[in-house]
Amino acid sequence: MKRLPSNLSADDLRTYRRWTGGLYLSYLAAIIVAVALTFSNRPATELKASNEIQMARLKGSSASIDIPAAAKPVAKP
Repeated sequence: MKRLPSNLSADDLRTYRRWTGGLYLSYLAAIIVAVALTFSNRPATELKASNEIQMARLKGSSASIDIPAAAKPVAKP
């Protein structure tokens, strides 16, 4: 690990510490936002059911579109 130069004045050392502290806080904030976005998004299965409902509404099918496709009974031929 690289050491700080010993010839920094007190003001320079304070500025250096603020810069590095701000940099670490920026990285921490970016990581927290990335994790929050990852866990707040819905799983893909819910997205698929939502897309099926939207497609049924667009097509204007006569079937009830308020019930998700996964909840409807499937008739076997």
